[in-house]
Amino acid sequence: MNKSEITELKNLISKITPEVIKIRRAIHKNPELSGVEFKTAALICNTLKEWGFSPKYHLNKTAVSLQIKNGKGSTFALRADTDAIPVQEETGVDFASVNKGVMHACGHDMNAAILLGAVKVLDQIKDKWKGTAHFLFQPSEEKEPGGAIQLIKAGVFPDKADAVFGLHVSSEHKCGQIGIKEGADYAGVLDFDVTVIGRGGHGATPEKSIDPIVCAASMITQLQTLISREKSSCEPAVLTIGCVHAGTARNIIPDTALFKGTVRTYSDALQSQLMKRIKELTAAIALGHGAKVSVTFKRSYPSGYNNPKLANLCKERFKQFFGQSNIIERNSPTMYAEDFAHYQRLVPGLYVYLGAITPGKKPIEELHSPRFLPDEKAIGSGIAAHMLFVLEMGQH
Repeated sequence: MNKSEITELKNLISKITPEVIKIRRAIHKNPELSGVEFKTAALICNTLKEWGFSPKYHLNKTAVSLQIKNGKGSTFALRADTDAIPVQEETGVDFASVNKGVMHACGHDMNAAILLGAVKVLDQIKDKWKGTAHFLFQPSEEKEPGGAIQLIKAGVFPDKADAVFGLHVSSEHKCGQIGIKEGADYAGVLDFDVTVIGRGGHGATPEKSIDPIVCAASMITQLQTLISREKSSCEPAVLTIGCVHAGTARNIIPDTALFKGTVRTYSDALQSQLMKRIKELTAAIALGHGAKVSVTFKRSYPSGYNNPKLANLCKERFKQFFGQSNIIERNSPTMYAEDFAHYQRLVPGLYVYLGAITPGKKPIEELHSPRFLPDEKAIGSGIAAHMLFVLEMGQH
């Protein structure tokens, strides 16, 4: 890309950005939880219709797709998530959530508005790319089984796509920066529930009972040794217990205790190994306490993988547009999970980090914080990232 081409594209993005900001704020002000994104989908669908496109609804009108055919060439998909999470907003902005206890604390309002802006810009530069672009506005990223697998099962994701692209606003990078991690990125998640069955009794006579809380506490402590002592230190994995329930009063030993956790890995084989050892370890500890145990598992989102060839192609195009210093090559993968990984299991994919920190100011709050507030200056960069992906794929 030469300087005049870059300037032309930046001017097109600048013209659409104010409208995209208004859309973003409308989505932010009216957040919806996973699976009930009806108003959000309607806003997206109606906006596309007003712009002269022919979008389609899916998944009980919580998802929207749009296809733009522009001659012979590659087939590719661009995806944005649209759901909010159960958090009470504390940002104080004038477009804060009007839905009590619901907030776009993960930035999906930004992701969705950015993809809308990209649609409009890409339609204006059809002379610069060829192929078939599928735009997916996906619900339920935050709630299993996730909107991605639902769109795949519904046949919305193109069967013969050559590539898929997505981005997420990031509290780790500055506005104007794009973070890219080749290969493994975003963990696969295994959920597990453990129920310890003991025998209840009075807190004054514990010898007459089988205390499931003490047994569960021992399990919770010992399960961490699976990470520290039963896997290679070179292979990342995290085991977290995030939920413990037992008892009703301080002087009553209950019959049961329940705890819930997750295992995050980049390897399916390691995940299966840890599943086996969780079963064995909890069974052995229960036996030692004279208790019984029931363990259930559910595989959540798979691990993500950024295709190295696709990542390098886009990286070079990004450097031309944003400048080499603004392309951050991330050395380490994240342990967050993303249902975008379902698409990456089907076709070569790239999922990047969109910097959203205001340069010169203190870092913004982390994702899922009630005070999470990405800088809207990131919107232009996000539109550009989608556009550059299409220009790259549109050459093939």
